[in-house]
Amino acid sequence: MKCEMCNFQEIIWTEDPHNEKIPVNIAAVSGIMKIGGAWEKVVEREMYSAAMEEKQLAVQAGEIGPDGFPTLTVVVGGCWAKRSYRNNYSSLSGAAAIVEFRTKKVIYMGVRNRYCMVCSRAAAANEQADRHCCSKNWHGSSSSKEANIIQEGFMNSFAMYGIKYSKIIGDGDSNVHKTILDSRFPVMHCRLKN
Repeated sequence: MKCEMCNFQEIIWTEDPHNEKIPVNIAAVSGIMKIGGAWEKVVEREMYSAAMEEKQLAVQAGEIGPDGFPTLTVVVGGCWAKRSYRNNYSSLSGAAAIVEFRTKKVIYMGVRNRYCMVCSRAAAANEQADRHCCSKNWHGSSSSKEANIIQEGFMNSFAMYGIKYSKIIGDGDSNVHKTILDSRFPVMHCRLKN
């Protein structure tokens, strides 16, 4: 590191290079992997609680749709594990979230991965992968991960929380908006047939 005022330079280690214990980055990832299941349950519980809070606020504000269900304004966004700046859409992993506009709390999130280390290692060795919790859950394009996660959140909002999203605030990604609109029509068509 270098001080911008006095130009003093110093090497700072995040871990002792002479220590033979497990490196801090590997230890952190290993720890997160071990508590993954418990972490997911906590996240689901917190998102449910946040959705119920927002549902109550919508009812109090009179934000009820013609079908009698609370309607919410939400903010949507996503991220990729690899920056692309509109020229290289090859990220193997991406995530997206739906956030309540009023309380700024996450009510839906998802992750899409096109890669699993266990499967990849087995394939490289020309072997069958052992039974494992596979992280690969996406086979489409990298650029469609965000839209798919947000679409899933919109389609499940009623079943999960008894709410509907009436307004969306996003970063202008037309793919997300189009995917949400396209997913609505088959549902409406099915209702009309009944």
